[in-house]
Amino acid sequence: MSFKLKKIRNIPTLPIVLTKILATLDNPLSSAKDMEKIIKNDQALTAKLLAVSNSAYYGFRKEITTVGRAVVAIGFSEVRNICLGLSLTNFLHPANFKNKELAQLLWLHSLSVSEAAKLLGEQTSAIEPEKAFTAGLLHDIGKVVLAAFFPDEVELLRAKVKNGEMSFEEAEKALDISHEQIGSALAEQWELPPMLQEVIARHHHPTPSLTYAPIVYAIQLADFVSRNQGFKDSIRQEPPELSPNALEGVPIDKAGLVRTSKAVKDRTPAIIALWKELIQNGD
Repeated sequence: MSFKLKKIRNIPTLPIVLTKILATLDNPLSSAKDMEKIIKNDQALTAKLLAVSNSAYYGFRKEITTVGRAVVAIGFSEVRNICLGLSLTNFLHPANFKNKELAQLLWLHSLSVSEAAKLLGEQTSAIEPEKAFTAGLLHDIGKVVLAAFFPDEVELLRAKVKNGEMSFEEAEKALDISHEQIGSALAEQWELPPMLQEVIARHHHPTPSLTYAPIVYAIQLADFVSRNQGFKDSIRQEPPELSPNALEGVPIDKAGLVRTSKAVKDRTPAIIALWKELIQNGD
């Protein structure tokens, strides 16, 4: 195992509430009541959830004052995604990073990929939209952790890519900081659901033989769409290459990809608004 992979063993474990939220993804019988039980004793998370639920992002006229009402108003899966986003951004909040602007851009990119992945999922029966959203939010967790715990190496990588000395992949290899490998090791260490482990490890290198191939391909396409709509992470300069059979892997046609791209463009203000809420309420 490389030096960097050994060092991530010292990275903190996920908060218990976050682990429980992620566990509901693997339980088809999970319900709104389960979510209420998970967060009812976490007053800070409950307050943040209600703040986001009452934000301009949703625009409800009547104030939402309880978790139960939030579930009724916006749905169980949406509440779970909000809690997931709040817990993640609180766990790895930009305020705690050496390069705070980079951290914010990484989370904004991940959120935009989530939105694009969910939109792709709504166009095919092969993918559950809400699980696609979660996968999009976590797909680059390796980059986020690198920026948090290896800031000097990440700055060196950015410099090599920016001045054209190396491509992003070449710089990752040279510096021994592959975000897919580190993300994969973290996903295993944190015992994330198998689907998320596969997405994190293979979102740039999907193949038809993968257990969760459709959703892994979807995240690659969502990443492509997100970057083309301006949601970049300020690390990678060149756009990532799409696999030759990416559309077939989802499956979706070119028209569907164009619709997704347009929808992400139209929803840009909403994506940015939700990102601000997550970051603001992560303090």
